[in-house]
Amino acid sequence: MPSVRNVERLEELQGILKERGDFIITTYSGLSVTDISALRKKVREKNGKFKVVKNNLFRLALRNSPDHKDGVAGLEASLHGAIAVTFGVEGTFPALSKVLADVQKEQPRVEIKQGFFSGQSLAAAEVKAMANLPSREELLAIIGRGLNTPAQKIAIGVSQIMSSLARGIKAVGEKNG
Repeated sequence: MPSVRNVERLEELQGILKERGDFIITTYSGLSVTDISALRKKVREKNGKFKVVKNNLFRLALRNSPDHKDGVAGLEASLHGAIAVTFGVEGTFPALSKVLADVQKEQPRVEIKQGFFSGQSLAAAEVKAMANLPSREELLAIIGRGLNTPAQKIAIGVSQIMSSLARGIKAVGEKNG
């Protein structure tokens, strides 16, 4: 018979998985409380949630989740030892993977084990590769610049035509006197 506390934790994990379907599994052993708090703050800034979980409870939550039950087999290898899971809402996975990859560079004890993104389990190398992708905001800025450049060139061209016309009219006016 499971304890009441474990049932509550399981329900909490299931609720998080419904809200935040994408996640990254990492190790956290050896980090101080201060380091974990700083990591949590960085993850929260990217609209994520960093949670230390028990392997068996997380495995059960995945099996009970309709969106994740097919991917549990691919994640089994990562559900051993002390793990923490970083949960993200849609569109935040690259930003969260970047945060964790940066933390891993600073703190070698933090190791990205695996991820789950859009219904597929990802190896650690794939999660790290996603960390190198531009964020949503960066992509929007690139698209915005791309859309703005032609309009800007048209405006400059029209301005130059108008300036040339004004100079021509002025020159004719000065010539005719």
